[in-house]
Amino acid sequence: MNATTTPALTRRSVLAAGTAGGAALALAACSGGSGGGNGSGGGGAAEPAAATTNEMNPVDYDQVAAGGELRWPLSQIPTNFNYGHLDGTLNDNANVIFACLPRPYAFDAGATPVVNEDYFTSIELTSESPQVVTYTINPDATWSDGTPITAADFIAQWQANNGTNPAFTISASNGYDQIADVKQGADEKQAVVTFATTYGDWQAIFDPLYPASTNTDPAVFNEGWIEKMPVTAGPFTLEGIDQASQTISLVPDPKWWGRAPKLERITYRVLDSDAQVDALANGEVDYVDLGASASNYQRASTLTGVQVRRAGGPNYRHITFNGGSALLSDVAVRHAVARAIDRPTIAKALLGPLGGTPKPLDNHIFMTNQDGYEANAGDLTTGDAAAAGAELEALGWVAGSDGVRAKDGQRLSLRVVIPSGVSSAQQESELVQGMLTEAGVEAQIQAVPSADFFERYVNVGDFDLVIFTWIGTPFPVSSSQSIYQSVTGDDVRQNYGRVGSPEVDAAIAAATAELDPARKAEVGNALDKAIWAAVHSLTMYQRPDLAACNEKLQNFGAKGFATVDYTSIGFSA
Repeated sequence: MNATTTPALTRRSVLAAGTAGGAALALAACSGGSGGGNGSGGGGAAEPAAATTNEMNPVDYDQVAAGGELRWPLSQIPTNFNYGHLDGTLNDNANVIFACLPRPYAFDAGATPVVNEDYFTSIELTSESPQVVTYTINPDATWSDGTPITAADFIAQWQANNGTNPAFTISASNGYDQIADVKQGADEKQAVVTFATTYGDWQAIFDPLYPASTNTDPAVFNEGWIEKMPVTAGPFTLEGIDQASQTISLVPDPKWWGRAPKLERITYRVLDSDAQVDALANGEVDYVDLGASASNYQRASTLTGVQVRRAGGPNYRHITFNGGSALLSDVAVRHAVARAIDRPTIAKALLGPLGGTPKPLDNHIFMTNQDGYEANAGDLTTGDAAAAGAELEALGWVAGSDGVRAKDGQRLSLRVVIPSGVSSAQQESELVQGMLTEAGVEAQIQAVPSADFFERYVNVGDFDLVIFTWIGTPFPVSSSQSIYQSVTGDDVRQNYGRVGSPEVDAAIAAATAELDPARKAEVGNALDKAIWAAVHSLTMYQRPDLAACNEKLQNFGAKGFATVDYTSIGFSA
């Protein structure tokens, strides 16, 4: 999954070694869905649209006018443009680099994959026992430095991301750690990947693909993509990064062999989440991800020349518990704290103003509008401060004169870390604070700069509780591996909570090995139940996929699972 700041900070979950963990999107034609509309259909904007639809204002490539600049807000300048690096799997980073790097597949709104023919003439599962996937690379596919894209790039990416060399600071080894060998096939333009064990989501790996020149040396892998893109291979390339104005500029790459992009420039600009709708109203940006902000949604819906587009996105808000914290290392304490938090109340408070009937999310793997969804939260389904207090009392945490529980002289005081400038995170944390107070737990809210939120707090475990968004992928089972698998030493990957269990690890192994799509729901829910039992995190609600767009913006908006085709984005006259 990917993380994001919601409408502020978010992290992308990895599909392989790339989505805030691996990536789950791909370069290709945008999918239409219902196209247009004001995004308020159905029971209200709080209720997710069908998981197979989106609203992108689809227009045939040939009908899109050439020219124009897309102005796209970000929550921060990506710390590292290497999506496989721990600091690189931000949704903000994905939105930039997916215009510049190879992706094996394109996905439609329903997450159906189609081979990205700009880069591959075919990708085939050529054997199931052992599992072998053969990638035949487009003869024209070439890196910007003139080096052909070859099997060598696959070999280097596998070796860098499979977790065997700790010098590579990776975000995830998902899929790569299941590969036995990668070698050249008929010629250098063919890569043959042989798996050691069955891996069901094999279409998720090598996404995006990086050049061997940056995947061979750990120093280059870790630092070579900081504030630069040394090599690209996409319809756009990096024009520049302006730290003073907090902008990133992409322009069409003259070396691109595919169809020419319609836009003449994409400019990304860093803005606080709560300032983005003002920028849209003033004509300073062309798009805003509204998330669960009722005030932003209501204001955007009234703006002249703005259209709110809606999709059934796989994204959700959650609270991660830090098992590395002395106060939360005991699963019984985590359970008691979690039991005090009333998730349905949070969902109602955040989503209720958007209309419809808000529902909490009771699953870490599947969204409420996806096939396979089951409510697995058990006794954490609703909050119960009295029951939480009783559990803590039994564990020796006794309420003091100020109402805060303590044990062996240590107060049960937890830091809740959130990004600043995100009204929804502030509201959620204040609700959590009040709920924990009723159970005798002190919650101190610490708002930190958005640019520091992941790198200096989440990634390094400097929190007790942390709130952000996971951006989902078309591969919900395998992209969960890096988030929930047990941590080894300092190698946390995307398991920022440092919480795991043998049961979770066994469930991950069984789930990722499943090739039969019909059994994905069964194994995915078995994994989810193990995650709830470990009290790794509390899912709060499925985040609305609401995009406020310049009404003239074409082939862009609320994409759901679909890939953004950067070549077809444009503006009507």
